Amino acid sequence: MKLTTKLFLNSIVLGAIISTAAAQEFTLVKNFESEWRVFQNGRYEPFENAGRVNSIYFNVEVNKFSGNFLHIKSLEPFTLFINGELVEKSDAALNLNIDSLRGIFQASIWQVSLYQDKIGKRNLQTLIQSKASRSSETADPLLLRFASFRDFAIVGMLVLMVMLIVIIQLNPKLASDYFSVTKIFSVREGEDTQAYSRITSSINILFYVYSSLMLSYYLMIIFHFLPSQYQAALSFQSSTFWEALMNWLELSLIVLGLFFMKIMLVYVLSFLFGFKELGGIHFFNWVRLLLGVFGVLSIVLFLYFITHGQREGFYAFFLGAMSWVLAGWIVLIIFKLQRQMDHSLFHLFSYICATELIPFLITLKVLYY
Repeated sequence: MKLTTKLFLNSIVLGAIISTAAAQEFTLVKNFESEWRVFQNGRYEPFENAGRVNSIYFNVEVNKFSGNFLHIKSLEPFTLFINGELVEKSDAALNLNIDSLRGIFQASIWQVSLYQDKIGKRNLQTLIQSKASRSSETADPLLLRFASFRDFAIVGMLVLMVMLIVIIQLNPKLASDYFSVTKIFSVREGEDTQAYSRITSSINILFYVYSSLMLSYYLMIIFHFLPSQYQAALSFQSSTFWEALMNWLELSLIVLGLFFMKIMLVYVLSFLFGFKELGGIHFFNWVRLLLGVFGVLSIVLFLYFITHGQREGFYAFFLGAMSWVLAGWIVLIIFKLQRQMDHSLFHLFSYICATELIPFLITLKVLYY
């Protein structure tokens, strides 16, 4: 009976603590994000070294934060424990008065535990805040992070659209070849060999630059919402507009470098396999596929994001779409090149393994692990 009464009184006190704190305005005192731990292999390890987890732990030294508030906020429902005791289940935010909580959790150090289906730094805050005056308003870090990345997404799309208009005006005929939907999937190639033979011309290089910017933009939006087990995504996280812009440029340079490595690989191997005249057709069609398919996917992804779409599974699906598109391209290029050559199918398949299949497997390793 005494235990039941204690739990009932504690729940009343906690309700008062939470409702009182919710009406206040706060300034940041401490962010516990860097101190998150996970329990794995019988010990507590840093959150950064963990894969997909649904619980984190961190310690709060109560005496250091007297008069402040423990602030927990997430975009998804979560459950909060202190020293192993259930505090609250919430689908929004909690502001807990630390001094008031001392009457319930009588310890100098609290072990705070949070449970959630998918825990990620981009959608969870664990802060100590102090009550601010009514005249000062502190912007929500989660909302600021989303707003800054939304600004980047809008500016990035505008840059891509302006650049697309410019390169179309510079060479409308070549642009029509690159963006021809029927030619992307057709196994018959046209007779215009000029586009295939001038792969390294200045206008073609401009298309490669545009393609690298577009692909990097596509990946930047996806990486922003992927969980922590995707190591490639962790390398391009950003919390401000300028950080996102710099990460986009850095990723674009990496992709552009891969474009030139692809040119060298295709031309060298096509020469070694005895059909060097097909190198231009091969690479031109590869760029054509990237521009056509990922151009459409980038627009869909952009529209979903700016309408506040934040489903992790949606972005994981679009990352998976990249592997399916590249796998389909391997089949498509076999049919395209088979009609242009007199060598055996086994000879062609060996060439495709060296130029497409092995790079495809390496891409899967980088993106998904």
